Amino acid sequence: MAQFEFDTGAVKHTAVGGIDYAWSDYDAGSGLSYVSIDDIKAMPVPHSGGQEMNQLGVYLHDQMEWNDFTLFTSGRYDWVDTTSTAADFSTSKQKDSAFSGRLGLSYQTEWGITPYVNYSTSFSPNIGFVYDDVSSSVGRIARPTIATQKEIGVKYEIPNYNATVSAALFDIDQKDGVVFDASTGINKQRQLDLNSRGVELEANASLDNGFSFIASYTYLRVRIERGAEGTAGKELSATPNHILSLWGHYQFENGTLEGLGLGTGVRVADASYGDDANTFKNSARAFVDASLSYDFGYRNPKLEGVRLQVNAKNLFDNRKSICSAGYCYRDEGRSLFASLRYRF
Repeated sequence: MAQFEFDTGAVKHTAVGGIDYAWSDYDAGSGLSYVSIDDIKAMPVPHSGGQEMNQLGVYLHDQMEWNDFTLFTSGRYDWVDTTSTAADFSTSKQKDSAFSGRLGLSYQTEWGITPYVNYSTSFSPNIGFVYDDVSSSVGRIARPTIATQKEIGVKYEIPNYNATVSAALFDIDQKDGVVFDASTGINKQRQLDLNSRGVELEANASLDNGFSFIASYTYLRVRIERGAEGTAGKELSATPNHILSLWGHYQFENGTLEGLGLGTGVRVADASYGDDANTFKNSARAFVDASLSYDFGYRNPKLEGVRLQVNAKNLFDNRKSICSAGYCYRDEGRSLFASLRYRF
């Protein structure tokens, strides 16, 4: 990719053009036993399919600034070749191509308020096989997901504070969106036409006293436009309408605990439907996360950039049952991640 900065009269341009190439290749096998894992390991695992995908894309973006207006235009064209191997080792090929783009306009006022509008389209190839009838053993190559998004919003930078508040309304239409359906007891990919509509609110700040926080709320309604019989017009299962998250962090800047950072937060998800026919609901749930970090540069300037961090997700191991497409499982349990990194 290459970036160009230039002016045309009073308009300042930042343009980016480039080419990218993506390649993926996989083979899959499956085995089933009602006895033990060791029994599966002893089996000759049968081939159940494979796929190779080559994707080439070219793109050009131009961000134009004039006075307090910013206009963003973007265009991209993709070519995708997919070769798939079925369980019986027969092969099939599929070629896809499409143009996608984006047009956005924002205006920054003298009060720190920036309203904006945005319209974009997308083209996303999908890896793997999908099943129009999930009870069937015959799948097909997935079609790319094509989507359009309309968004309008406003951002506000609070004067004299490193703080931002934003709000956005969005409407997204997806054709051939990929979801998992486990109604037969086995997870299988299928493609549906979906509409996602909602509002997002977010506030974040980094204060001079060491405190920082992020708060966000999303109202989301994902409706099935085309799906299995009896599901059109229903809400997609396992997608809550209300999602709230709060996160706070404190960095000790001096004293005995200088360099130590402590963070905690909560994620709350509203009730959701357990199947795509919307006949029953999952209960609401909440998860607590936490982090502990130490910046060695506070104590020793020679170690500037060295940071140790431990993150805990779902700290209290809350594992309620949740159902999707009529198949139920438990929430992801507690997980811990530790990292030691050096930035220079």
